[in-house]
Amino acid sequence: MITPSRQKELKQLLNRIQIQDRSIDWDLLDQALIHPSFSTSYNNDYLEFFGDSVLRMVVVTFLRNNYSDRPVGDLAALRSHLVSDKVLAAIADSYGFDRFLVMGESARRDPKTFLSRLANSFEAFLGALYLSINNFSLIASWLEPHLESISKTILAQPAFGNSKAALQELTQGHWHILPEYKAIASTEPQVFVVEVWVNNLCWGMGKGSSIKSAQQEAAAKALPALVASLELQSQAEN
Repeated sequence: MITPSRQKELKQLLNRIQIQDRSIDWDLLDQALIHPSFSTSYNNDYLEFFGDSVLRMVVVTFLRNNYSDRPVGDLAALRSHLVSDKVLAAIADSYGFDRFLVMGESARRDPKTFLSRLANSFEAFLGALYLSINNFSLIASWLEPHLESISKTILAQPAFGNSKAALQELTQGHWHILPEYKAIASTEPQVFVVEVWVNNLCWGMGKGSSIKSAQQEAAAKALPALVASLELQSQAEN
């Protein structure tokens, strides 16, 4: 059972986020904000794991409700941004999560852990909110405005919607390399066929009436595949 002073702290956090419903499992909420550096037996590892799925469900529902007219490649790119540690940590930091996070002193003094501990505690917090009432009503009302604001910023970037530019930005950011486009023989007259390769693997093939249009289609197919691969890699590392 958590102490009255700790429950008072957690209420302060909920007030900051403007969560009025108090149908909260306070023990879960407390556990969501306990870093593994503080306790190996009672920490937010499980809630972070669960909260990751809660977050993704909130994000894909938001994208479906607001951007269903966008190509799948655009939605995959948006989702990747919205669930990234950088974005989650920024949202958590806007509410002062670090003040409520219980952790060992060595972890608190290590600036390298700041981003990951905020992002992880934020996912665990979402997991605790969901498990408190077994639905998303404690989450969507305050999180979706953040998702909307961030999505608008991303969509306003010149490279967004240009699959070739977005793919190049992705590969340069992660591996400092450029995608390689290879023209292959076409069985159809006046149709160009192009494959796009990254790290010695083919990630997409496109067809078009010009080399440029074929490259765009190949990049549009490669982008969500690469994003999904990076997400799986990130989950395995965490």
